[in-house]
Amino acid sequence: MEGRKLGSRYEVVSRVGGGGMAVVYKALDVLLNRYVAIKVLNESLSNDSEFVRRFSREAQAAASLSHPNVVGVYDVGQENHTHYIVMEYIEGPTLKEYIQQYSPLTAEEIVSIASQICDALAHAHENEIVHRDVKPHNILLGYNGRAKVTDFGIARATSSSTITQAGSVMGSVHYFSPEQARGSMISAKSDIYSLGVILYEMVTGELPFDGDSAISIAMKHLQEPAMDPSQLNPNIPPQIRDIIIRALEKDPDDRYPSVRGMKQDIDAVFNTGNSMDEPRWRTVDGDDLATKPMNTVNSGIGVRSSEESQRSQVGQETLANLERLRNVPADKDKTVLERTVVWLENVQTNMPWWQKVLFGLFTMIVIICLALLGFDAVWGVFNNSAEVPDLKGRTVAEAKAVLKDEDLNIGKVESVFNSAKKNTVVRQGEEAGREVEKGSGVDLFVSSGSNSGKMVSTVGLKVRAAKKKLREKGFQNVNIAREGYDSKYGEGEVYKQTPSSGSSVKSNESITLYVNDKNGTVKVPNLVGKFQSSIGGSGLRTKLIFWPKPGTPRGKVFATDPAPGERVKRDGVVKVWIADSKKGRDAEPPPNR
Repeated sequence: MEGRKLGSRYEVVSRVGGGGMAVVYKALDVLLNRYVAIKVLNESLSNDSEFVRRFSREAQAAASLSHPNVVGVYDVGQENHTHYIVMEYIEGPTLKEYIQQYSPLTAEEIVSIASQICDALAHAHENEIVHRDVKPHNILLGYNGRAKVTDFGIARATSSSTITQAGSVMGSVHYFSPEQARGSMISAKSDIYSLGVILYEMVTGELPFDGDSAISIAMKHLQEPAMDPSQLNPNIPPQIRDIIIRALEKDPDDRYPSVRGMKQDIDAVFNTGNSMDEPRWRTVDGDDLATKPMNTVNSGIGVRSSEESQRSQVGQETLANLERLRNVPADKDKTVLERTVVWLENVQTNMPWWQKVLFGLFTMIVIICLALLGFDAVWGVFNNSAEVPDLKGRTVAEAKAVLKDEDLNIGKVESVFNSAKKNTVVRQGEEAGREVEKGSGVDLFVSSGSNSGKMVSTVGLKVRAAKKKLREKGFQNVNIAREGYDSKYGEGEVYKQTPSSGSSVKSNESITLYVNDKNGTVKVPNLVGKFQSSIGGSGLRTKLIFWPKPGTPRGKVFATDPAPGERVKRDGVVKVWIADSKKGRDAEPPPNR
């Protein structure tokens, strides 16, 4: 496809990504001299009326929306068997990629991104369109800070009465709502639930429900409550936690009545002053700094004559400050410095001049000492760092006590395969001796008491995130295989692993992660004997060749080149011969095998 020009206007530059239904390319619009994204329906599906209809529905749904947080649709076209949609090109990662790299996100990031997603979904809902596949893979983050929702491929009008047609796409299992899992009526509140899952993932870096199969995950959406996100991330502001819990209610009536209502709560998070990065110190109350009334003092402590007070502006300001200090309501409310100043004024009343000189020197010494003490106190406030202690070999309870003494907290506690005494710390998230901010959480990795255990799942993760997850579990012997391809996953994501999730393994056992790679190869599947309508989803580009084949039902595959089992580049073309009553245009004979 690279180098091809569609519609005599769009020069395809490179592949950006793709799924089981379509592939997305970056292209140059030569007419307007700008880059665009072109979503091309897989050629193997171009003769499938259902897929073409769904593809057309995406174009219609997206084209009916005009909003700064929705990816714009510029054009729709067809060239021979190639169906395509021309869309706005966004330079930046998907939200899924951003979460995998930076989770948990800060409260500021969560509020900004979630608020923009709400705006986009609210616009769609107000135009009677339910997205039905809201997930971080379908949210693009531009480098200008703008979040945009895309992929309305399974969106439907809210007025549609039936949504449970056989074979219809219902959304991605990790993110869809209980009513989608149940196959009942879907409304705008289904998108609210999916957004709640995204918020959960942004806050914790984890999905609320996971499992070994789509069915098991769907059952969890229906039956199990999600773990409180504050248990995975204690630093989450209470307002964000409450928003997530409400959005993830099983009963749609218990969720927000609309996305606009959800957005109001999201936008209000910082209006109440709560933040994951809340300031560690505050200024005193306004009343303590407000100007206070000054009473006229006729006699008593430390009052200078009018003539003396006018000798310099500095003297007048000093008197004013002293008067202010004297007006503090009660001695118990005065600071040490305030009480000292008042005491010094009392002492020097009615002194002869030479005593006042000596007393002035003494006063300077006292003030300097107080200033040094004050500096030390202030430094203690502003010096907001603590040194991470060595926690290895301690129990979790012991580690918690040691961290508390250093004004630190326990972060995530993760069990890893290790033969050390069970529940003792074998590794810590922050190395001992490192300076961190007071109040920070230190992740602890504690021994399971055994060198073997159940394998965790890394399918769907980027290589870096997958390795990190395995390393945190105690696995070190990890190999990467860049061969094969699964269209259900994106570029650079793990699509298979050995041993499989749930298998009993040892910590030193070799683990292989199979990663989608544009430069990798894929094994040609055995398509022989299949009908034309069922040969999609292999991730390969296919060239369909229609050729007479007596004895073979029309529409059935009878040969491929390369042959089944052979390997080709992921973006290579597999020729597929399909039985027909006559030769197709530009047909070539099948291989002589």
